[in-house]
Amino acid sequence: MATEDQVDRYARVSALLSGFFDRSAGGLTGAEGAAAGTVRTFALISIGTTVGFTLRYLTYPGIMTGPMPWFSLGTLLAFVGVLLLVRAGRQLAGAALYLTAATIGMIDMAFVLGWGSGHHLYMITSAQLVFLMFTDRQRGWRWLFVVISATAFLVAQLAAPGIGPYAVASELSAVFAVNAIGTATLMFVLSVVAHYRAGAARAEVARYAERAAYLANTDPLTGLANRRPVIARLEQLGSAAVGTYCVAIADLDRFKELNDEHGHACGDRVLAALGDRLRGEVRAADELGRWGGEEFIVVLADTELADAAVMMERMRRIVRDTPVACGDHSHRVTLSIGVSSGVADGASRRVVKRADDALYDAKLAGRDRVCARPYDDAPTAPTPVVRGR
Repeated sequence: MATEDQVDRYARVSALLSGFFDRSAGGLTGAEGAAAGTVRTFALISIGTTVGFTLRYLTYPGIMTGPMPWFSLGTLLAFVGVLLLVRAGRQLAGAALYLTAATIGMIDMAFVLGWGSGHHLYMITSAQLVFLMFTDRQRGWRWLFVVISATAFLVAQLAAPGIGPYAVASELSAVFAVNAIGTATLMFVLSVVAHYRAGAARAEVARYAERAAYLANTDPLTGLANRRPVIARLEQLGSAAVGTYCVAIADLDRFKELNDEHGHACGDRVLAALGDRLRGEVRAADELGRWGGEEFIVVLADTELADAAVMMERMRRIVRDTPVACGDHSHRVTLSIGVSSGVADGASRRVVKRADDALYDAKLAGRDRVCARPYDDAPTAPTPVVRGR
């Protein structure tokens, strides 16, 4: 079983290899940039290997009078053209030209040196390479070159001679071994890069999903939960056998007057600051959210009403005793809080209604206070609007 160090080393090697192929080119970004980077990298590698093989084979007797030097020159010029296309931002044209030139070059080597040289084995890598050189939008080109490469491989394997007219028979087995090892190594590298890219794509999708879930469940001004997760938590507590739970609704006193006098920018700053303060006063198991406007809600699991009232009283005092800075002035704000308790009776909305009634009690009693209504308290009529709440 792989250790964490081995996994980390594999991840670093995968990232290094992927970065080597994925470096954007031609001013392109995203999937096209990564594909263009792969095309450019393979064009540079192919230029080096073509020059190296050509210089080696030029020492073979009679090779200069054959077609190989001209094919090699044409292939090199094609690879240079690939680099120019990629530099101009034409990733698709560069990828098509590269694979075409490489395929023709491999067929030429098979007929010049024979299939026993193993040069045509590199065409096997096209099945993996097309997924790195073409984007998902270009999947038609992927399958086209897979078919072309497979056909070319069969032509080289079945139609070319085993020992070509310009081959040195005594060296053929060594050349085949080099090309077979090169093909296997390249397939391994391409597989690692493809695996890393797939993992990176999954991680990016997961990040986007996480971000979308965060935005769907979070109030953008305060960073607190919005109604969606709060209601889900209430329904969970109202339907599960978790014992007594409590709900507290807190409302900023005279917030409309603050907005009218100092503007909505100050009002927003006060709400954001209040969200930070309330966040520091709740437990990890509690659900704190912005209920709407200047109202906040706290859902306290496995909590008795008396304990919840004590917690809310501490919260109220902290808010009252800590002014909120806003530009060149500050605001002393107060909270009225209503608390109620509930049980797993499937009627969490009634608990919220009782907490809202308790909040109305706090407003009528002069604001800046905590009022509580127990579970068995009879519900009242709909809460009237208190002017200047």
